[in-house]
Amino acid sequence: MKRITGVRTVSEWLAALGTSGGGCLGALRDLYGDDEALLAGKAAEFRRALEAFAAAYGTAAPALVVRSAGRVNLLGMHVDHRGGHVNPIAISELLLIAEPRDDDRVVLANTDPARYPDDAFAIGDELPRTKIPDWDAWTQARAQERRRAGRAGAWSDYVRSAVLYLQHLNTTDEGRFDPPLRGMNVVVHGLIPPAAGLSSSSALVVAAAEACRHINGLPIADRDLVDVCGLAEWYIGTRGGSGDHSAIKFGRLGHIMHIGSHPFSVDWVPFPSDYVVVMANCGRKAEKSSAVRDMFNQLVSSYVIGFLMVRRRFPEMAPRLEHLRDLNPARLGVGEADIYRMLQAVPERVTRGEILRMLPDDRPALERTFGSHAEPAGGYPLRGVCLYGVSECARAAMAPDVLNRGDVAAFGQMMTISHDGDRVTRRAGSGRVAYDNSVSDRMLDDLIADADSGESDRTERARLWRQPGGYGASIEELDILVDLALETDGVMGAGLVGAGLGGCIVAVVEKAAAANLVRHLERGYYEPRGLPAAAQTVSPVGGAGLLMPQ
Repeated sequence: MKRITGVRTVSEWLAALGTSGGGCLGALRDLYGDDEALLAGKAAEFRRALEAFAAAYGTAAPALVVRSAGRVNLLGMHVDHRGGHVNPIAISELLLIAEPRDDDRVVLANTDPARYPDDAFAIGDELPRTKIPDWDAWTQARAQERRRAGRAGAWSDYVRSAVLYLQHLNTTDEGRFDPPLRGMNVVVHGLIPPAAGLSSSSALVVAAAEACRHINGLPIADRDLVDVCGLAEWYIGTRGGSGDHSAIKFGRLGHIMHIGSHPFSVDWVPFPSDYVVVMANCGRKAEKSSAVRDMFNQLVSSYVIGFLMVRRRFPEMAPRLEHLRDLNPARLGVGEADIYRMLQAVPERVTRGEILRMLPDDRPALERTFGSHAEPAGGYPLRGVCLYGVSECARAAMAPDVLNRGDVAAFGQMMTISHDGDRVTRRAGSGRVAYDNSVSDRMLDDLIADADSGESDRTERARLWRQPGGYGASIEELDILVDLALETDGVMGAGLVGAGLGGCIVAVVEKAAAANLVRHLERGYYEPRGLPAAAQTVSPVGGAGLLMPQ
C-alpha cells in the first residue's frame, strides 16, 4: 500500500497524544490555544476516538485522524446559497478515524452505536454505470426513494454524500471510474450536539471528504473542497450552499470568518477581545427530515421563485441580477426606494398554480424546484423571504467594517434584526402571541416614501440593512431564549443559528457578563421546563483538517 501522508498506526497515534497532547501538543495549541486544561481534555477525546477504532480494527491499523469543526454563524443567515456572505466562528468538534482499504467498501462505526448503528456500502454499488448527467436531479430522485423506503435521515448518508460525489467527479463521460476510489474503515466520534443548528451533519460531510481526498490522493484544493461538500450534501435531500462547509474548513483560532461565494472568498476578523459568544440549546431538535426538510426547501424555493419574478418583471436589470444578493442599490445603481419597488412585483404569498401561470416559460425549472418538497399549505411566502434575503445580504456584507472599527453594538443590532426576520412569536404581557412578519404593499409604500423623503431620520429608517423581512425559520422556544438574552445587561445582540426550526441561539455578550447571562437563561428557560441546562460559552477555534504530529 502506497504511503499516505498523515497515516500512523493506532498505537503510534496513542503514543503521540500522551496524557496531555504529547507529540501532538503543538498541533492542538494551533487549534485550541494555550489553556492547559482544555488541551488535556481535547487530547483525551482524541484518545477516546482512537481507542474505539482500535477495538474495531486493531492497534496496528494504519489510520488518518481527521478533525472537523462545528460552526456558529453570527450574521448572514440563510443567504450563503443566494450569494450572500456568512460571518461564522468554528467551534468543537467531530473526529473521524479512517483506515485506507484496498477495495471500494466504506465500513462505518460510531462511538454512539445506539444512536448511530454500524453501516457499510460499496461505492460501485451506489452509483450508476453511466455518467450522472444532472447531480441535482439524481440526488432528488435518490432522496425520494429513501423517503419511500422509510430510511431517510441515516447518519451514514452524510458519509455517502461526500464519497459518492467525489467518485462522480472522477467518472468519465463513458461511465468509467477514473480513478476508482479506495474505500476506508471509519470510526466517528461526535462531540457536536446533533440537530442543534451547529452543522454536525455538514461537519461529518467535510470529515468524510477530507479522509477520502487524502486516502485517494485527489488533487482538490481546500477552497474547491468546500464547494464539493456543499453539492455533495444535496444527496441528503436539502438544497443549501457551502457556507457551513466553508466555516468548518476555514476556522481560525480567535477569529470570525467573513466568507463569500460566487466567487469564493474568505477573510478573518479578530473576535472582539472583551466579548464572548454564549450558545444556548432550546432542547428541540432541528432535524432535516420529513416536515422540517419540506419547510427548509420551501423557504429556499421562495428565494428561487421570487428572484425569477423580479428578473422577468425587470428585464433591463436581469444582466446584473445573477444572485439574490445583487438586488442591491450599489450593484444596480439605483436607490433603496427602487429596491422596494422591485419587491412589490413579488406577491406576498402565492400557490404553485399561480406561480406557473405567472412564469409559464419557466415551467421545467419550477417543477424541478417543486420536486424537493410538499407545497406549503398557505402558499409560498415569496415577498417576506426575498426582503429578508436582500437585507440579510446587506447586513452580512457590512460585518467586517463594523467589527474592524470596534462597533460591537452595531454588530449586535444587526444580529437582532436578523432574528426578527426569523421570528414567529413575541412577548405580549405575561404571554406570547404570533409575530407579524408580513411584508404588505402598505409597508413597502411607507419604506419607499421614507427612502425618497430626503429627511435624514426617515432615510436612515428605510435603510435596507434595517429591514427584517419575513423568513420565519424560528420557533417559539428560540424566540423565548433570544428575548431572555436581550433583556440581560451586557448582551449586544442575539439570534438563532443554522437553518433554524429548532436547535440553538447565540448571543454576543461582554465577557464580564457572560456568567450572568448563562444563569439568567438557566433560571428563565431551563429550570421552569425541567430541562437540563444547555447554555455555555464558546470560543472560535481552528477549522477542519488532518491532525499532524509536530
